[in-house]
Amino acid sequence: MHLTLGSPTRPAPAQREGDGRWAYRRDIDGLRAVAILLVVSYHVWFGRVSGGVDVFLMLSAFFLTRGFVRRMAGPAPVRPVRHLLGVFRRLLPAAAVTLVGILAVVWTVYPETMFRPVAEQAWASLGYVQNWLLAADAVDYYARTDVPSPLQHFWSMSVQGQAFVLWVILLGVCQIVVRRRGWSADRVVGVVFAAVFAISFAYSIVRTASAQQLAYFDTGARLWEFAAGSLLVVALPHVRLGALARAILGWAGLAGLLVLGAVLDVQGGFPGFLALWPVLCAAAIVVSGSGESGRFSLARMLASRPLQAVGRDAYALYLVHWPILVTFLVVNERTEVGLVGGAGIIVLSLVLARLLTWAVDRPVRAWRRHDASALVPVAVLTAAAAIVAIPVGTWQTSTWMQERAIEARALQTNPGAAVLRDPSLPPPPADAPLLPLPTLIDDEWVHLDRECSGEWATDVEMLRGTCSETTGTPRARRTIAVIGDSHAQQITSALLPVAEAKGWGVVFLIKGGCSMGLDEPGMDERCDGWREAAIDLVERVRPAAALTVVTRSDAGEDDERLRPGIERFLDRMDGAGVQVLGVRDNPRFAFNMYDCVVASDDPLACAVPRSASLADRNPADDLDRAGVHLVDLTPWICPDDLCVGEIGNVAVYRDDNHLSRLYARTLGPSLAEQLPATIG
Repeated sequence: MHLTLGSPTRPAPAQREGDGRWAYRRDIDGLRAVAILLVVSYHVWFGRVSGGVDVFLMLSAFFLTRGFVRRMAGPAPVRPVRHLLGVFRRLLPAAAVTLVGILAVVWTVYPETMFRPVAEQAWASLGYVQNWLLAADAVDYYARTDVPSPLQHFWSMSVQGQAFVLWVILLGVCQIVVRRRGWSADRVVGVVFAAVFAISFAYSIVRTASAQQLAYFDTGARLWEFAAGSLLVVALPHVRLGALARAILGWAGLAGLLVLGAVLDVQGGFPGFLALWPVLCAAAIVVSGSGESGRFSLARMLASRPLQAVGRDAYALYLVHWPILVTFLVVNERTEVGLVGGAGIIVLSLVLARLLTWAVDRPVRAWRRHDASALVPVAVLTAAAAIVAIPVGTWQTSTWMQERAIEARALQTNPGAAVLRDPSLPPPPADAPLLPLPTLIDDEWVHLDRECSGEWATDVEMLRGTCSETTGTPRARRTIAVIGDSHAQQITSALLPVAEAKGWGVVFLIKGGCSMGLDEPGMDERCDGWREAAIDLVERVRPAAALTVVTRSDAGEDDERLRPGIERFLDRMDGAGVQVLGVRDNPRFAFNMYDCVVASDDPLACAVPRSASLADRNPADDLDRAGVHLVDLTPWICPDDLCVGEIGNVAVYRDDNHLSRLYARTLGPSLAEQLPATIG
């Protein structure tokens, strides 16, 4: 994150009377150093968030606002558009160089499954919208991954970039009012940003309470932290404290910052009212250094050379430390770095940060001083964007062309479960790639064509976004409703070709982590309400059959069992006169089966005995009741009692427990054989 806007690179040689308010503040450089060291150390050693980013957000607005207020009523007012270009001219070059470096490392040492999401995040980071991408992923069951993104830390820079655009607009309006009305710049700015603070703070509290994972990345829930920095600018001249009081205030603020990450769940509870803690601590430190520094003042310590050196490279250090940490974990297949490994990561981060500042940030600053042309920032921004856009765009284009060519040959080279049904099929060519390709693994979730319509249309808020149907469903003579969690979702890929051949419609009522085991804890606190709403809809429409997964396999020591509460669901369906297709669950594993198969020369090296996840007999056999028809595809998932990761040159799984869409589709004939004739 950018931490030095509005601050000169060195102190002015002399200050005129009355310029003390605008003087260069070495102690704030030291505060930035403390904040970035907290961020890095907490990321590396504790796997937690420290609150240092909140300090950065406030300080960035402090410097931006200070630069505007200083010139608002003077002879050389700020030119908002040109100023905004200058802001991003400072931000983007170092960020672009970091993005290119991360992409090179990812394409060299990361698993191929990471290539596509990282490329998409590179565009989001370049466009300063990474926070919204992460916000969507944070609440998306299907976006979960065990591998952290090396670009995740760009969320805060995206929030900052968006806030900068808004701030320049608001400050530009303030400047017009000040110059036309002759009103006090402090008063106008204070009123405007007090309103921003109040609105955003209230929104942040409500948003954090109702959807904290979204609120964490939500720009609107963070604007009050920026507003606090702007208000601090106009409040400082009115703060009158003695040297002792300022010293106590400063040290108390520092102590508060140092213990924050250990005392509060910053990642799980921010940014609501809890984020006041780091913001007020930072404000206390800034206030403490606003007068003469005494012998025991915090400002004297913050102005020390070591902290000045770290503060000088704070932006670059923020850029590089996270991808270095994530790469270490990915390459070494670890979840923790340890004391020695963490120290090495921090040292390497400091070295690369110094190099990035010297090679990129410093020349950009120098160019600004030597050439004030308005074309300079445009040229810099264009060049910075191009060095990211060209390699990412080229890679995505070539990958897309390769994927289309492979898909065209898939029927001949990737028969999947067909090889188990017809052993006479010729083996796939040795050079035929395994499908799905690593770059397309995120496309392996099964989705239907459109939102539910007609008799399946619903205005129940709980079902919003979870009901979909095939295109021909409204005209179909029979409809199958697939209801339950993501395992029911994936097995639907086997149902779709059967339904298409028979002219059936298919309706999805799917919510990840919410099975039809009505007594089974869901992965979402809203599961119980969603289940009830989904069952009510099925009872009202009464399709020809409802398909759901009735058992649950286990990757650990627990045995496969019936879903807790599944019989209550069956009772509901029986009462509505709806037949149930009760599918046996597929195996689960303690590792990512897809990654194992892709990385292994011998797919059998990833194989697991069927008994490690499934029971010796299907627990669903105990569901001996009318209207329930059992479907067990285990022989075509675990042939010869061995659960393998690849069959017929198709990956059976997309992760550690979900069937791949492509393989499940090849199970269609085996599913069709087990469907009852009563469906029609």
